[in-house]
Amino acid sequence: MEFGPLGAGLAALGVIGPGIGVGIIGAFAAREVFVATMGVVYSAGEDVDEENVTLRERMRAEVRRDGRRVYTPLTGAHFLKVLMTPIPPPALFPLIESGWPADLLLQLGTQTVNGVSNKKGGARGRAADPAFSQLLAALQRIQASGAVSLRTEMSKETKQEGVLLTLGRKDISPETLADQALVRKLLGLRPGLHEFKIVYGTLAEADDVIAIQTRSAFQIMVELGADIQVPANHAAERRTYATSSEPAAGPDALLPLVRIQSGTSAPNDAFAAVKYRDYWYWIDDRDLRSKGVFTFLMVIMTLAEKEEKAPPPVVTIPAN
Repeated sequence: MEFGPLGAGLAALGVIGPGIGVGIIGAFAAREVFVATMGVVYSAGEDVDEENVTLRERMRAEVRRDGRRVYTPLTGAHFLKVLMTPIPPPALFPLIESGWPADLLLQLGTQTVNGVSNKKGGARGRAADPAFSQLLAALQRIQASGAVSLRTEMSKETKQEGVLLTLGRKDISPETLADQALVRKLLGLRPGLHEFKIVYGTLAEADDVIAIQTRSAFQIMVELGADIQVPANHAAERRTYATSSEPAAGPDALLPLVRIQSGTSAPNDAFAAVKYRDYWYWIDDRDLRSKGVFTFLMVIMTLAEKEEKAPPPVVTIPAN
C-alpha cells in the first residue's frame, strides 16, 4: 500500500491524521476499503470493520505533536457535517479569481448552472447536458483572455456575503466577445449586461442572476469514484457500478476529472495506490491532471467550513 506526499504533508501540518491520507484513495472503491486501510495503518489487521475495538482504541489514543487528540467524537461529527454540506458559491468562486481554472472548478464543484446540468455519477447517473461542456469551454477561454472578474459584497438585507461576476474589459477581441455572448445565451442572461449576481440554487429568478447548485464534498467523491476503471467481472457480479463511459471526442468534450486505473499487478510508477480484492487501484504519477484533482480534494474539504452555508432548497407546490 502506497501513498504519495499528499498525506504526509497534510499530516505534518496538522490538517489530517497521518493515516487518513493513506485511506482516502481506498474510499473511492468502497467504505470497507477505507476501514481496512485504517486497520493496516494502526496494526489492527485487514479483516476489521468500523466496530473493531482495537482499531477504535488505537485511533482514539492517537495524538498530534502538540499533545492534542487527532480523532474525537466532535471532530467526527464536524467532519460529517462538512462532508455533506454543499460548498457555498462565495467560497468556490474566489478560487477562479485567484487563478484556478474555471472549467475544472465548475466541473468538479457544481451540479447545475442556471439549470444547465453537469454529469452525474452513481446509481442514477446521467451524461452532462451538451450546453454544460460548451459553457465550461467558453468560460475557460474568457478566463484566459482576462475578460472576467469577480468581487464579493455584503448584502444589507441578509447580512450575507455575495459574489458578483463581471464579463467585460477594454480592448476585448471579437473571439472573446463571441464567447461572452455564448455564455449569456446558454444561461439565459440579459444580452449586453456585464455584471451578474451569483446565488445558490437550481434556477435563476431573473436574467441578471446566475444560480449555482454546488456539490458537497461527498457528492464530489461520488463523481470521482464513477470514473474508476472497475474490473469487468466486479461490475458483472454486481459488486459495484460499471465505469462511466467517456463522452464522444470533440473540442468541448468533458474529460474525466480523475483517472484511477486498476489491474492485478502492482503499479510501477504510482502517485497513490491501494490493493482491494486482489486488484490494485492507482493514479499514475505522470497523470498531472488526476494528481491535481486528487490533491485538490483536501482544499474542497475546507470550503464547506465557512460560516455562510448554502441556503436550503425551496419547494414550490402548484395550488391548482
